[in-house]
Amino acid sequence: MQPEKARRQPIDVEVFRQSFSRTIEEIMPHVLKRVEKIGAVYLGRVDSDIMQTDTDAAYSFALGIFAATIFFSSRAVEMAINQDRSMQEEKTKSPWNWLTLSRVVLRKARDNGLPIDLLLSDQEVELDSDPVFVVRRNKVVHGDIEGYKEATGFYKMTDFTKPYKLPVAPSEDEAYDQIMKSRDFLVRWARGR
Repeated sequence: MQPEKARRQPIDVEVFRQSFSRTIEEIMPHVLKRVEKIGAVYLGRVDSDIMQTDTDAAYSFALGIFAATIFFSSRAVEMAINQDRSMQEEKTKSPWNWLTLSRVVLRKARDNGLPIDLLLSDQEVELDSDPVFVVRRNKVVHGDIEGYKEATGFYKMTDFTKPYKLPVAPSEDEAYDQIMKSRDFLVRWARGR
């Protein structure tokens, strides 16, 4: 009976405030460095949902929530592909009326003039397999990551391009690569609309 009662105790707000304040003070220099690193982008007259998703990616990166950065960066690209006029026929062929990121979808999008090469490294342009941008997205979206280092947002290093062994969370470098590729794509895509 006692353990159940203990679970129902309210959170001590003052203890949480002190802990949260201390955490914010410790991470603020890192947050400011990451904000300077990515800056801001102007996407023009792009759908507000895509802009909000890019903003969510940016805030996630600044706060060190790297899995969320990868998720939102990928989602913004996926939303743009699905919104693009040239992809509407492909979209209607999908059983979900939605195109998810894959090498097949990226190849079709590139064939339709979307700046897909901005999401790829030089070794990936043939799209013989899913590029790192898609692999990272899939690992995050499908929950193939573990080992977060508490809730601070600072994660262990991993390389999603190597054979999958023990899952760990994305690193800052991977999240940075994802958001910058996403933003390069979105800026070029927005200009070409």
